[in-house]
Amino acid sequence: MKEKRFAHEKFPPEIQAKADQMNLDPAAVPEYQAPELPLAGCVDHNEFERSVKPHLLDKFYELMYGEIPPVCDALEFKVTSEGRAFNGLAIRREIDIICQHHGDQQILRMLLYIPAAAQGPVPVIFGLNFLGNIATSEDPEVTFVPFERAPELGTIRYRDNRADALQRGCKAYRWEFEKVLRRGLAAATICYHDIYLDRPDGFASSIMRFFYSAAEWNSNQRKSGAISAWAWGIFRALDCLEKQPEIDARYIIVHGHSRLGKTALWAGAHDQRIWMTVSNCSGTCGAKLTHRYFGEDFSWLDLWCQRWFCSKFREYVNRDSEFPVDQHFLMAAIAPRYLYIASAADDVYADPEGEFLSGKLASPVWNLYGKSGLESAEYPPHGKLIGDAVGYYLRNGDHEFMPENWDALLTFIEKHLPDESTR
Repeated sequence: MKEKRFAHEKFPPEIQAKADQMNLDPAAVPEYQAPELPLAGCVDHNEFERSVKPHLLDKFYELMYGEIPPVCDALEFKVTSEGRAFNGLAIRREIDIICQHHGDQQILRMLLYIPAAAQGPVPVIFGLNFLGNIATSEDPEVTFVPFERAPELGTIRYRDNRADALQRGCKAYRWEFEKVLRRGLAAATICYHDIYLDRPDGFASSIMRFFYSAAEWNSNQRKSGAISAWAWGIFRALDCLEKQPEIDARYIIVHGHSRLGKTALWAGAHDQRIWMTVSNCSGTCGAKLTHRYFGEDFSWLDLWCQRWFCSKFREYVNRDSEFPVDQHFLMAAIAPRYLYIASAADDVYADPEGEFLSGKLASPVWNLYGKSGLESAEYPPHGKLIGDAVGYYLRNGDHEFMPENWDALLTFIEKHLPDESTR
């Protein structure tokens, strides 16, 4: 049995009891049957597009993530700084995405690096970050935007842990900007707190106040959740990236780790502008199979993260096996665009084998487009990149996004990017 991810945290007895009820023993996974994709009668991708794809996400809207709001009334993209970075390797551009709606305003602050030597538009890798743009890069010119730290809420799970001015580059290993730039790709990020502060009291400062009243949001009829808010923010980032002349908007890769991996999958299933969707250690309500009873379950997420989901999600707490669809339905909605799933062998809460199996169960949809995924693959050893249009990589270690992940991901991206001379 693997060590629990949160073993170092001191929970009250009632919370520890809920943690202890999770199955972390692979030998104790009970028999299960994941729902089958409704592909009967689909002889080709045209029939899939017409009859199946429009309905793949219905239950996720209704019972899990909820609705994604529409575009706001107005968007403005304001460059706030620009200069050279990494000893001339890159152009650094900081852009305020000013979102305006019904007289209200929210600013999403993008950090964008573009290869300085590029001879034309280049693909871009975009991801939301957890701690603020200053945490993603050791570049001394990345602007630190002062903020008022939210008060403690009585548990370490709700701390506002955004990086302060002294923590520049503290998570740079998760981004590997220089490595990405040397491979000829641009890279961009926005802090997810700019979109929805990830706390129970985050609504008032979020973009969701544009579209819902506080009473609607706090009711037991809430129609959306923070994951849909963060997906909305990704869409606004794509709106901005499309306007940058150095970016080849045909090749936008969206990646996310943990809860932001869940978000990347939800965004990738909706927006055709996303050429490749990347999920890293996204676990329950992300890449892992719900019906496979291993690792985190709905009960654990409901305890900490009710704000991530619409209210109806609670109806399936402790009824995970009754959920009418599973995460391979979500992945199938991404086809025929590229999908990349990464796991960590010791990240038992995220169930790495369950993440692999979701990709495998979704892969027959790519077959309808004449592509292959993981349909004939076996669960791989650590360090082996497998798959084609659907890729999978298992890293040795725990719940993280490490430089090793970037090496494998960039290899997968380059495998599928057309030759630069033909783009």
